[in-house]
Amino acid sequence: MHGDSMSDLYIDGEMLNRVRHNLRDIDELFAKPIHAMADIDAKAMGASDLERRMEEFGDEWSYGIKQLRKFSKGAAKTLDTIEKAFDQLDLDLAKELSKAAKKK
Repeated sequence: MHGDSMSDLYIDGEMLNRVRHNLRDIDELFAKPIHAMADIDAKAMGASDLERRMEEFGDEWSYGIKQLRKFSKGAAKTLDTIEKAFDQLDLDLAKELSKAAKKK
């Protein structure tokens, strides 16, 4: 038997909110560069190889940034779920403790 009990469970709500807020900011932060990348007009630069490569570069970056945005949204949602689960666990634990106290 070890000394850990359920009361050792702890979640830093303020830190959770900060992380979630930062993850949501990432999404907004990347919105502009995605549009800028999509709007790159390589034809204005002339040479066809350069043109092709610039368009590929824009597409690759756009794809990568979209994936990052998707991840940050998912991570923020996951943090919401974790917080709700912890809150519920807290309520359940309090309920069980008060039941146990009444039985004594």
